[in-house]
Amino acid sequence: MKRQAFIHNLTAISGMLVILPEMVAGNSVSGKPNYKRYFTTTTSFPEVQLAANKRIPLGWPAFPVDAINLSPVHMKFNTLKEIHGDLHFRITAAIDIREEVMLEVFLPVSGETIASLDIRYAHPFQPFEMPIENKWIPEIVRQGLGLRMIKGTQDAWFFQTDFKQTDNLGLQPQLISGTYSGTKVELFENLYSMNSFSPFGWMGGCVIDALLELSRKGDRKAKRTLQKHLACILDDSKGIIFENPMTEPMDGRFNSIEDFLPFAAIASLYPKHPTVQVAVDYCLARMKPDGMIASGDHVTTEGCYTLAYPLAQIAILRNDRNLADIALNQLVHRIHLLSTDDIVYQRNDIGKGTGFKNWGRGITWYLLGMVKTIHLIVNSAFADLPQLKIVKTEFVRTMNWVYQFQDENGMWCSFVDKPETLPDTTATAGIASAIAWGLKQKLLHETDIQKAEKALKSLQNYLTADGFLTHVSQINRGGEALQSNGYRVISQFAMGLMAQLECKLS
Repeated sequence: MKRQAFIHNLTAISGMLVILPEMVAGNSVSGKPNYKRYFTTTTSFPEVQLAANKRIPLGWPAFPVDAINLSPVHMKFNTLKEIHGDLHFRITAAIDIREEVMLEVFLPVSGETIASLDIRYAHPFQPFEMPIENKWIPEIVRQGLGLRMIKGTQDAWFFQTDFKQTDNLGLQPQLISGTYSGTKVELFENLYSMNSFSPFGWMGGCVIDALLELSRKGDRKAKRTLQKHLACILDDSKGIIFENPMTEPMDGRFNSIEDFLPFAAIASLYPKHPTVQVAVDYCLARMKPDGMIASGDHVTTEGCYTLAYPLAQIAILRNDRNLADIALNQLVHRIHLLSTDDIVYQRNDIGKGTGFKNWGRGITWYLLGMVKTIHLIVNSAFADLPQLKIVKTEFVRTMNWVYQFQDENGMWCSFVDKPETLPDTTATAGIASAIAWGLKQKLLHETDIQKAEKALKSLQNYLTADGFLTHVSQINRGGEALQSNGYRVISQFAMGLMAQLECKLS
């Protein structure tokens, strides 16, 4: 397999880019368009150099928002017309953002401020949007939109309009009109495209896992999309090509044990690809004398999903009993280090303390890692491994414990036992997916399906008109404070978890 090539491998861009006028409509259940995208016809931006140690993922064209001279970006929307429904302005991060950034959206001629875009600790491929009042449409047509940084210390980069790339339209700069919320039709339209692509590792793995499960049910669109996503990161000569969380190239190498969730799919589709063995070797080289694989003394629930589960999949494909034993041991160690009767800690820095008590996303990794590994092992030649009973018991115990925190709308909060931290679509989609998996394994009571179905119904209320899942707790770069303060975003990994839930309930 040769890694898929993309046009526009830009590391520094400046001046003005002229784009063909374009308007794209999406389809609703009735077949009539229920959203329209209006792209920039011309964009001008400041002359700024991308940091030499960073790389724009997939070589997609990108533009900077200047943090030093505060020179504005100018966008024209000549195809914008009178619209019906909600109107939102959307741009998508092209590199990581390690601070709190505020962008002002304004009318370039009159200088009037339309709104501010609040961006905190973004990851590449992450869309950010804000509503635009319809009263501004005539002036946007006449003046265009200006964009400048009013808070932040580092240049921010965002994906540019590219009329040659039609499979990622949801991630290009746009004004989008339509009715919020969308439906699962739009959710799956998004999933079956590059709009759902996310950074390699645990984020991209959530989407890849959804595509894998759907393809196993005979979904051809899902399989084609899965192959396309994997073609972006696999290469016959280098093995793996991606950027680490700092958007720095990691070609032929790995960054951490959280990188390996996609290998459940990679090994399933391409078991002989050389990077599979490289990944296994990387993990085993980090095994401690007691058999636990971790990054130093930093143990997290992510390892249940990003490590134990893909290792179990590789073990079964290879009929490797020892590797299956190692995979189950990763769960047993984390059960002992990260849980008590009424607490699941997302992390334990051994000798230094625990953190992120009862964090919904940490519980998601804990539960999904256990139940997906259980599913693989019980349906293999290794179902007699003794650790399996421990993992099953802990999964059922934790699931019955977390039920009490589901709210009347079917949602779980960012910290599940603290309603003041507000509902989180990640925790909701992830925990509900674990319920659905547990039901398939007959580990849970059949009436528990009502909890998963209630969660799915509520999640649909948080879809954008074109099928992105909103109200996601941001990735964990701002510590517990960011996870507690109600700040919410769009992120594809949550969409992947929701698609997994839909897949298991259908």
